[in-house]
Amino acid sequence: MRRADFAVFSPSVFLKSLLVFLFVLYSSVVCAKPVAYDVVINAPESVKKILMNNLDLLRWKGNEQMDTTQLRRLYRNTPDEIRQLVETEGYYSPVIHTRMEKTDNNSRKVIIDVDPGKPVKVAAVDITFEGAITKQAESLKPGIEQLKKGWELPVGSVFRMADWEAAKIALLRQVTRVRYPRAELADTKAIVNPETDEVTLKVVINSGDPVRFGPIKIVGLERYGKDVIMGLNPVKEGRTFRENALLNWQSRIQDSGYFSSVEVTADLESGKEEVPITVTVVENKKKHAAVGVGYSTDTGKRISLNYDNLHFLGRDYKLKSSVVLQTKQKTAKADVFLPQEPGGIRNSFGVIYDRSQIEGEDTRLVGANYRRAWGTQRLEKYLSLQYLNENNRITGQSYQKSQALPLTFGIITRRLNNRLAPTQGYAFEAQVGGAVEHVLTDKSFVRGYMKGIHFQQLGEKGELILRGELGALGSNGKEGVPSTVLFRTGGDQSVRGYAYESLGVKDGSAIVGGRYLAVASVEYQYYFIKNWGVAFFVDAGNAGDTIKELDPAFGYGIGGRWRSPAGPIGVDLAYGERSREFRLHFSLGFTF
Repeated sequence: MRRADFAVFSPSVFLKSLLVFLFVLYSSVVCAKPVAYDVVINAPESVKKILMNNLDLLRWKGNEQMDTTQLRRLYRNTPDEIRQLVETEGYYSPVIHTRMEKTDNNSRKVIIDVDPGKPVKVAAVDITFEGAITKQAESLKPGIEQLKKGWELPVGSVFRMADWEAAKIALLRQVTRVRYPRAELADTKAIVNPETDEVTLKVVINSGDPVRFGPIKIVGLERYGKDVIMGLNPVKEGRTFRENALLNWQSRIQDSGYFSSVEVTADLESGKEEVPITVTVVENKKKHAAVGVGYSTDTGKRISLNYDNLHFLGRDYKLKSSVVLQTKQKTAKADVFLPQEPGGIRNSFGVIYDRSQIEGEDTRLVGANYRRAWGTQRLEKYLSLQYLNENNRITGQSYQKSQALPLTFGIITRRLNNRLAPTQGYAFEAQVGGAVEHVLTDKSFVRGYMKGIHFQQLGEKGELILRGELGALGSNGKEGVPSTVLFRTGGDQSVRGYAYESLGVKDGSAIVGGRYLAVASVEYQYYFIKNWGVAFFVDAGNAGDTIKELDPAFGYGIGGRWRSPAGPIGVDLAYGERSREFRLHFSLGFTF
């Protein structure tokens, strides 16, 4: 009798079969050979740029995981993707053709033809307001009609998604800046009609209730009194909420020098009609000392010692003092700044000793000054009273003593996009003053001076800088008038290509100050790599005792520029046409 044969299960055989199966699956899926392909886009340049930067076909090109299956999936999705992308630029009826071809080297070529058609344009704009703004007095600004006129996507404009979003945000910002900080977009719609290539826009803004400034709380103030903050305050409890008032106050506190960090916030989440204001500060140390070593192409080697005390004489007076020893000039000075008074009034006083030996003129000056300034960074006015006691000696002559007590009024206006490194705007200063004989003054005089600088961007990388100075002094002769109030020029910040203050009136072997001054400069900067650029410039100027003597000395050259975090840094090589020599000039930062 024969026994029947039975299949016997073997675990080792099953395990080997499973490993072979997994290996084959891994090889077919994970180790699939990447497919090579090119993408050709035929479309108007503006549309082509968007597609080149955003299409998945191009973003995944060259990826090792891109096989034939993945390529076909992306290819199928491409028309829908293109429609979504061109809609953001206002094209809602594009004609799209795509095809994929094999090439001789067994790769693929995807060809995309896009005719975007006519862009959709804004046919109508419906802006509606809700809330308290609909009941406010017509005299209050901004009003509803004023806000509507400021709408940034008017009828006739091409409808681009980015412009639509920006216009809504801009309108809402105009409402929230004054009186209605809790305003919100209640409804927005953009209804596109592809048949007419037109869109109707609808925006509804709910202003909410008006808001006023409430109680003020200061956090972090320990070393100094409240006056250093409240004296700068344009925010008054009970007055209408204005965002700019908060920002201006924060900027003023930061510029005071007492604090390393400042934040001014309004608690809009409180729901109150009078919102609480919180000023949070981090204080600077009361005393600070620093030693520096440097070099100036104007005045030579430099060693400096600075000492500041933010609580001078036990009060919130700021003492700023320094001793600067340079090859051509030695200066020691101290200034005391009082806390700002209500109304923006700033008082300061100081003393100075200066010894300079420049172009054959040896000057020793002892002085004192008082200054009262008011206004804002955009428009500042000041009145200063100085006492100048000077000993001056020209090479080969004896010392001449003089003194004066000039009173000067000046204005400074600034319209700059950046205070540290401006690229657009202008700044201008003008002053007029004089001194009267016998009132601590040896000889009466009247003096006027003005200077200005203008920045103009030229394209994305270019910048034009125009600079000028004018000065004049009226007196019955120069004898008895301190040389400090006369004019010389030349050097890093005036006429490059000449030594510091080497342009003026010739007196023997020395160059001394004149009664008139005129300087002009034109400079073009081109930034070829982000913050690195090259500059080309022409400077011209001179000083003299008569207007006819203002025969301009020209200097021109080339330089390098770096927009550093501390401000612009420049290195210039300039040729002085009159001196017939090249000079190197360094400059750091921007002040006006």
